[in-house]
Amino acid sequence: MNEQVIVGEAVAGRAATVRRNLMSLVTSLNVNEFDLAELFHEAQEHGYYAVWGYASLADYAAQELGLKERKAQYLANIVRVMKAVGLKRENYEPAGKSKLREIAVLKPESSFWNKDTKTSEPISDHIVRLVLDHDKLSVKQTHEEVLRLQGRLGPDRPTTRSYTVPRSAYDNVIKPAFELIRMRLGSQGRDADGNAEEYKDGAVLECICAEVLADPNNQPEPVDDSEYTTMEEVLGAAPINIPTEDSNA
Repeated sequence: MNEQVIVGEAVAGRAATVRRNLMSLVTSLNVNEFDLAELFHEAQEHGYYAVWGYASLADYAAQELGLKERKAQYLANIVRVMKAVGLKRENYEPAGKSKLREIAVLKPESSFWNKDTKTSEPISDHIVRLVLDHDKLSVKQTHEEVLRLQGRLGPDRPTTRSYTVPRSAYDNVIKPAFELIRMRLGSQGRDADGNAEEYKDGAVLECICAEVLADPNNQPEPVDDSEYTTMEEVLGAAPINIPTEDSNA
């Protein structure tokens, strides 16, 4: 019992230290974002955000630090992925945040099917390659390589579209419809915090559009022209007289 208390105090003490350091870094003019990334990763791995009274790391970063939720998540994810493939900070920091953010989308535990060699290759090996050879590719080229490894080129290439709708339409029509579809789809897994991940808006929209196309009531009525015998009957009018020079004389 005494040992559990000591361990609990140690965790609480470390959590408090991490929290102070995060606050200090965020308010610093010369903040190194990789310092933030390491602390975010530690807070996520050990669930410190719960000790601080927040539901997730993203909630903590947004509410206490004033950072965008996605920033805390991708910084922590960079460190998590680099650790998973055995790379230390001195190995991956030179690659820069922009390239690492692209690379860290890859899942170290997955594999890539090489069509040329007809072999399955560990994605972890490709992550290490992209990090260590970061100077050979631009950010855009790194993004393209990541898409290739994910099998998302060609017709599966991601595309972004932007639409503007009235606020009332979004609140009363679009948002409730999206929530209904998400309830049906359920969870697509869990994030780094262990929370259930909802399907993205793009997946929900695709599902809605697929249902519309699959409903025969939404298909146009076919035109049956077998009953017509002449062009005049098809047009429902008398023959069209095209003026000539003689008729205009």
